[in-house]
Parts: sequence; structure tokens; C-alpha cells
Amino acid sequence: MTRIFGDLTTAANGFDLEFVRLFDTDVADVWSAVTDPERLARWMAPYRGELRLGGTWEGLSDDGSVWVTGTVSACDPPHTFTTTWHAIEEQPTELTVTVDETPDGARMRLVHTSVQSIDYGPGWQTYLERLDDLLGAAAASVTDPERTPGVDWDERYAKLREPWRQQFDALRADR
Repeated sequence: MTRIFGDLTTAANGFDLEFVRLFDTDVADVWSAVTDPERLARWMAPYRGELRLGGTWEGLSDDGSVWVTGTVSACDPPHTFTTTWHAIEEQPTELTVTVDETPDGARMRLVHTSVQSIDYGPGWQTYLERLDDLLGAAAASVTDPERTPGVDWDERYAKLREPWRQQFDALRADR
């Protein structure tokens, strides 16, 4: 059975997602992996722009087209940043990433608020599993023991989509 991780809650304008990852590395390494465009491309997608206070950025598809944009509204390197997240043809949302030290390495908390699409749950989990592969997940980090590291992004996303859809549907039914 596929194991999903991350918390999904209802919000006034959609849903909020929260993921916590524990890494077997230090804060500086995690910060670099989530803010340096060259390193972001290794686990997520190509980016251009600057992840600094007031900086604007764009996420690029394989064909070079822009699929998401944002503006950094808060930034305290190497610990936290908040940015708008505006996927093309969707309403803008907000993303906050916080990195702090733990006895075993570093913890990263990713919170994406007011999402409308169920695609964010399996999408973020797939990306974060790739980040686990890049940085090394700490032993205490929740993982899917059935997942094969290095599996194709589309294949993994497809496997996660149904369990995440069930999570979204259950919350929608409770509204």
C-alpha cells in the first residue's frame, strides 16, 4: 500500500498542505537546495529569478515555458522564506518554507496555503521524495517503504494521486 505523508486541512479559501521532512544534513545544505536555482532543478524544476526578499521568480517546464511565478514577501536566510505561488491559470496561493536544526540534522517544514487543486498533494510529495534522495532523509523522517528511489516523476505522481484524492474528497465531504 502506498504511504502518503503530509497534512491536509480545510481552509477558508481551499485547503492547506503541510509537509515536514527530516534530513541527514545541515541547515545550510537544505537552504541551498530549496533556494539555489541550480539545485532546485535537480529535484524539482528549472527556476529563474531570485529567492530573496522582494525577489521574483519563475518555474519552467521542460519546454522552457513558465508554469508558476512568485514574489518573495518574507525571507530570513537560512531559516525561512514566504512567497506567493501563482501557477498559470490558477488563483495565487502562498508557500512558506522553514528550515531549522535538529539533533540529527535539519528539519524542513513546507506549508502551502489556500490550494484548490488536489494535484498539489501528490505533486509536493513526489518533489519532496526527490529532495529526500538528493539530501538523504534522516532515519526519523516519514517515508513510503514501497517507493523505489529514482523512479520517474510522472510514474510516482500517478501512484500517489489516488490516495491523495481520497484525502481531499474526505475533507470536502466534511465541509
